[in-house]
Amino acid sequence: MADPEQPIWTGDLDDDCTAIWDGLMLRAEEMDKDQWWWAVMHEATSAEIGSSNDDPRVCSSGASARQRAEQCARDFLAENRA
Repeated sequence: MADPEQPIWTGDLDDDCTAIWDGLMLRAEEMDKDQWWWAVMHEATSAEIGSSNDDPRVCSSGASARQRAEQCARDFLAENRA
């Protein structure tokens, strides 16, 4: 059974993947060799919550991009549930 506290990523984890989690869409995609983009959006409205476009840190792997997307989603959910 899936852990509700952990997003489940689908797609190609080495190129372009998505997780739908608690009303949010998390994305990670390799843009150039060893340079990854990530984003978190509202699933229903596609409004962006956060992305690597606003983060000065470079993601050099899919794992790091997914981790940053997950942290952004957790932060957003924690702020909006308080």
